[in-house]
Amino acid sequence: MQGEALGGVEAGQRFGGDVGFQPGASFEAEGDLVGGFAQIHKQETLVATPGKSDAVSEKDEPAQGVAVAGSNLAVVGDTSGVGPSRIDALDGLRAVAVVAVLLFHLDLAWMPGGFLGVSLFFTLSGFLITRLLLDEVDRTGRVALRTFWARRLRRLSPAALVVLAVVAIMSLWGVFEGARLRGDLGASLGYVANWRFATAQSTYAELFTSTPSPVIHFWSLAIEEQFYLFFPVLFVVLSRRRALLLPGLSVLTVASVVASLFTDSRNLGYYGTHVRAAELLIGCVLAVIIARREPSERRLVASTAGGVALAVLLVAMAVVSPSDAWLYRGGLAAVALVSAAVVLGVSRGGPIAWLFARRPMVMLGRASYSVYLVHWPVIVAMTPDRMGFDGWPLDVVRIVTSVLLGFVSYGIVENPIRTRRLLKRTVVGASALTVSMAAVATLTILVDSPPSMVLAGLDAPEEVVDFAVEDPAGVSNASTTAPMSLPRVLVVGSQLRTGVDIARSNVVADVVDDSRPGCAFRVDPIDDCPTISDVVTGVSTNPPDVIIIGVGLIERRVVRERVEALESTTSFDPVATPIVEAGTAVEEMLRPFAGRPTIVVDYGKQDGFRGALEDFDLRSDSTVMVVGGEPDRLGAAIDEIVSDARADLARVMVIGDSSSFGVAQALHNVAADRFEVVWAGGRNCPLVEVERIQWWPDMDFDMDYCPTFDGVWRDMIAEFEPHLVLEIASVPEQAAQRYPGDPNWYTIVDEQYLTRHEEVMTSLMAAVEAAGATLVMFDSPYVHGGGLGGAAFADDARVDAWNSLMDSWAARWPAIRQLDWSTIVAEAEATPGALREDGVHMSQADLDRIVDESVVPRLVDLLAEREMSPTSVP
Repeated sequence: MQGEALGGVEAGQRFGGDVGFQPGASFEAEGDLVGGFAQIHKQETLVATPGKSDAVSEKDEPAQGVAVAGSNLAVVGDTSGVGPSRIDALDGLRAVAVVAVLLFHLDLAWMPGGFLGVSLFFTLSGFLITRLLLDEVDRTGRVALRTFWARRLRRLSPAALVVLAVVAIMSLWGVFEGARLRGDLGASLGYVANWRFATAQSTYAELFTSTPSPVIHFWSLAIEEQFYLFFPVLFVVLSRRRALLLPGLSVLTVASVVASLFTDSRNLGYYGTHVRAAELLIGCVLAVIIARREPSERRLVASTAGGVALAVLLVAMAVVSPSDAWLYRGGLAAVALVSAAVVLGVSRGGPIAWLFARRPMVMLGRASYSVYLVHWPVIVAMTPDRMGFDGWPLDVVRIVTSVLLGFVSYGIVENPIRTRRLLKRTVVGASALTVSMAAVATLTILVDSPPSMVLAGLDAPEEVVDFAVEDPAGVSNASTTAPMSLPRVLVVGSQLRTGVDIARSNVVADVVDDSRPGCAFRVDPIDDCPTISDVVTGVSTNPPDVIIIGVGLIERRVVRERVEALESTTSFDPVATPIVEAGTAVEEMLRPFAGRPTIVVDYGKQDGFRGALEDFDLRSDSTVMVVGGEPDRLGAAIDEIVSDARADLARVMVIGDSSSFGVAQALHNVAADRFEVVWAGGRNCPLVEVERIQWWPDMDFDMDYCPTFDGVWRDMIAEFEPHLVLEIASVPEQAAQRYPGDPNWYTIVDEQYLTRHEEVMTSLMAAVEAAGATLVMFDSPYVHGGGLGGAAFADDARVDAWNSLMDSWAARWPAIRQLDWSTIVAEAEATPGALREDGVHMSQADLDRIVDESVVPRLVDLLAEREMSPTSVP
């Protein structure tokens, strides 16, 4: 076996008094972290030189063939290669952990707790590094800090830099993308990735429009490097009086656990160094305790306890979820105690140690750092859409690729540099590291950081939206393609005062003031003044909600000119002619707007022209006359017209997830003259009340803002009295759901999921039927492309199951109609997913077009069916 095995402690090194220290022997300690998202290896090679107790040798190959003073300490491996034998069983333990993490990241239902490997390797790291430091102090009386830090960089940086460089290059080719990727790469390069992921918040849009960060697993590498930076200094201070070492480390461990109890943020509790330090420190405490005892003491007890602890840890990996609240209230520290028992038991030999020391496990354990570094980018890059297949075949390909690339990295980068077969001299190694980091930094700068895409629904607010009222709370900042609609008011005529009166009326409207002072509102053209036919053409192209015509003295002058032209004729009557001409002028002015909501504001005096306006008002159903200079009356007239128009619209209530907001926006954009639309959904919100929604095993969301039937929909249906209720949801219904008061996750195949949906649907349909409405359920299209194409909710089987459940509801309740949204989307896309850049959402422009062409006609048909039914339910 090679002496560089990950996590092994080489024979010939004093370890708790069982192995005597031999001059020229090497001690190699590697704590490696494989869990949640990261794996880290630590390795030391300290060679004592006779006559120089504090000397550190940097020979290419450590001395070999060192005698072993305690045969029960470890399985002794082959001493050929670059170093003497080690505790191979600890390498095998790493193999178990890296496999657990791989399975966890493949989103396998039977390995939800594979992320706990992170705790195991944190603890193992603390244990081995502390033993290394204890030994150095025993041999030399001090710790060479600069040498320690230099070896850490030589051990960890080369393979990590290669992975970061490859990720950056692949991102230039579009394999990895996202607005946050450049920052993620920079944070990983600077070993502060954990703090970036702990504090940075992705928008809902970024979750869809980016692939998962291919370097998110560097968070734990950052914690390890931060630990290596500060812990040796702390160790030096405490070890000056060895009696203070154990109490000091114990106090720090307790402090870290206490910090977790006061950390409210789930992200900070998972990624924060101050919280996760407890798992490392527990390993440190174990190392100090062991150093005070003979390894032969209670060997059987330790081995047995280690076996039991291993069983507990494996069970935890099969049942624990990253969203379990107890983990962040001291639970991770409890897992670290179990891990410490495993480490102790394996290091004491026995059946478990024998099993873990088998050659395949040892080989995988030795390469586990490189395997871990590459496995997550491989999973992110190998999406089902890119590979053309899914399921267990894709999982197998991902695993094999990760292992092969990991062994290649271990063989040509990690191991040769660590053992100084490459970059032998320190100055050469330091120069190479500097140049490499600069190169990766340059590549990182070149990585594109595109602006967040504005796809329909991703910016949905957290409040109910009535699209017919001004600026609903929370919508003013939404970047939808069209603003929330206000009543459109077109002002024409000769009076500038009309716009002033509207402003003074406090009416909330989108006012377009096209008044032309000095231009009489007339049929025949004069100079550059618009004619009535010009205005009619404009309103026919883009109809306003209300037309306001301001008239006054100039229109009366036109009537007077007509009367004067008739004075010389025999038909002239000084009383009747002015009245007739005023009536004719008013007819010519207002008749073209018949059927359109029109308000005439007269700024003249009470005369024949005013009388003609009042008479037209009496005879017209669409025209109202208001005396100028009375803004309150003008405002009341506008409000009444708008209210009457809304009363004639079909009322549509839309519920569901972010996709439902996009459809609601589209309905308003293209059919505001047919539908009054209210949206009462929520981003990522299902029909039922949930506490959290889970997309990936390590990606779930707090859903306390979601509207529910009892909280919102019951009262809204009763008050709004919709004709149609549209239900549009896919992602949250196809994802895993966790309900209030229940710590378990449920999907559409679980009885609890079905029971809760049955309860809500029964209540919802009772309210819908009582209101005489129709519930229209949009089926769910398959997810194609996008950064989350590999998420659990995108699985075709889950899409089919959700659609089948909706089919069963439609068969049960007569008031349900189904809209084949998946077929509509498929017919609109040239290739599957062509219009859905994130795999789920379209641009608002595309959605507007599709809704106008395919959805609006279907809804109109449903309204016609409803009107034909005596119960208003088709």
